[in-house]
Amino acid sequence: MSKSNNVNILNKVQEHLKSLDVDYLYLSSFDHFLSEYVPLEDSFRLFMTNFTGSVAEGLIPKSGKMKIYVDGRYHEQADQECDQEIIEIVKVPFGESLFDALSRDLSGNITMGVLAKRTPQSLRDRLTHLKWKEVSEEKLFKEIDFKPKIFKGPLWEVPLKYTGRTVRQRCAEFLKEGECAFINALDTLAWFSNLRASHLPFQGTFRSLGFATSQKLYLFVEEELMEFVKPFASTDREVHELSKMKEVLSGLQKPCKVIWDAGACNIHNYDILCAVFGSEALHKDELGFHTRWQAIKNESEILAFKESFENSDKAIYESLVWLIEKTRSGAEVSEVEFRDKSNEIYRSHGARTQSFKTIAGFGANGSIIHYSNPSDQKKYKSGENVLMDSGAIYEQGLATDCTRTIVPAGKPEALQVKNYTLVLKGFIQLMKAEFEEGTLGKELDDMSRAPLQEQGLNYAHGTGHGVGVNVHESGYSIRPESRIPMQENLVGSIEPGCYEPGKAGIRLENIAHVKKIDNKLSFDSFVYIGLWPDLIDRSLLSSDEIEYLDEYEAQCEKRGRSFKKYSIH
Repeated sequence: MSKSNNVNILNKVQEHLKSLDVDYLYLSSFDHFLSEYVPLEDSFRLFMTNFTGSVAEGLIPKSGKMKIYVDGRYHEQADQECDQEIIEIVKVPFGESLFDALSRDLSGNITMGVLAKRTPQSLRDRLTHLKWKEVSEEKLFKEIDFKPKIFKGPLWEVPLKYTGRTVRQRCAEFLKEGECAFINALDTLAWFSNLRASHLPFQGTFRSLGFATSQKLYLFVEEELMEFVKPFASTDREVHELSKMKEVLSGLQKPCKVIWDAGACNIHNYDILCAVFGSEALHKDELGFHTRWQAIKNESEILAFKESFENSDKAIYESLVWLIEKTRSGAEVSEVEFRDKSNEIYRSHGARTQSFKTIAGFGANGSIIHYSNPSDQKKYKSGENVLMDSGAIYEQGLATDCTRTIVPAGKPEALQVKNYTLVLKGFIQLMKAEFEEGTLGKELDDMSRAPLQEQGLNYAHGTGHGVGVNVHESGYSIRPESRIPMQENLVGSIEPGCYEPGKAGIRLENIAHVKKIDNKLSFDSFVYIGLWPDLIDRSLLSSDEIEYLDEYEAQCEKRGRSFKKYSIH
């Protein structure tokens, strides 16, 4: 979007706010389902700011610059993508929440405008000192000519061997007689319903709302998606058009308790629940359905992960080998060409969709932590790092994720080797760790960062996130501020990194299953792809670290996924 057009659209929004006597409009990053990965064609925040990152908070005042609040993963990206003549970028320090930063700018007698379907009820609950006013999404979007795309396509049912529970069993397990649960989060609903789709970019979900009783799941589906969901109606699943949700819920026997997810219910749907059941019947689940229901994986889901990662491991290894052989033959390869080839290889191994935008960062671009827009102009240069972060979703219905950093052609410099080895030390610290059940995520984060911090280095992102239907899931968190306890059968990432803006990026990431042996917890990797031998200074590794590395490499070699034969030494 041109700068003049940006200014024109901002002026139209601000005139609209003045006409409503609204001081600020909450610049939502969400769609109607509060998804983390909102399709770009449905992102109001992207339309207003050009910022493509997956996470941000924003405010549009009735006059002056917009504000966008971004964490350390996106500081560099926001500078590159946003027009700073009309946007103030608030670079929130690592460890501070975006919400806290935004809240500090909202003191005094303020009327806050919201798009009710795109704003979490939790925001209204937390900022009780504000006056709230709903802004009509339809009228505003018509004025600025923003037309969100409609997504539709076929679904599939995940086989029982990979879910371990039928829908009716989930209903009976999680809800007592007289209890119901309203499900707004798309990944929770996909998980609960045992249904998946691949028409939404980088997700295995479909756009629908759910209302679960102790015996049945009611699905409320956008009109355009009805033809694809109706075939999965059964005694366990009852399917209705989304526009009829209030009517259908009003016809149900009144439950004694309606549970709603504090982190995944928008203002519009909360108000419908209040109108139908009364606020006294609504019970907020502060822990969240992701943590309470999904995070602890059963044996069938562990099997689904293992099979999915076997496919992804092959795809990643073959992609990197393709890049190695191309660049060593003297061919020019762009980031876009590498990304596209990798996605093609993923599909050859059964991927239904990528689980996020493939990161294919050559040289300095690898230092942009969530570099999601590879360039067709950036060609690989001998000796540069390549950071590849990718994943997919297969028939099994769960996401994969893995990062490897290599130097496909040429010799790395000493600093690249040193920094890679420090990241590797942090990676091994957790991969071989044994710890007590209940150990907090921040304690593990400290362990992984230590080798880098001892050398005055650090990274502006967490060390680990949960993985499930989507590539990010609550209930598992390894971050400096995380007080989430580790438990048996959690699944998540281990991904320390090191980034030099303008020079290079390094990240190593495996997804692992938290297992228990002799009352101790440890990580059991789903990923077996070798590390890059020419970036490892074994003199910086302890004997324990060398032992772990050699054992891991032996497992990768056994599977035909070691890079030892590509070493230039």
